[in-house]
Amino acid sequence: MTHDLFLFLSKTVGLFWLMGFFLIVVIRAYAPSRRAAQEQAARSILVERGEDD
Repeated sequence: MTHDLFLFLSKTVGLFWLMGFFLIVVIRAYAPSRRAAQEQAARSILVERGEDD
């Protein structure tokens, strides 16, 4: 395998792999079925005030 062929393959395959990974992340982030889990994660860092004050 020559250097030029290896460079071409790595750039091409790497581009498609990163594009696929990006699409998976975007689909998972904006999927309506994951809204409840995202809301719970967003609220989990907030301090609840109540009995301890």
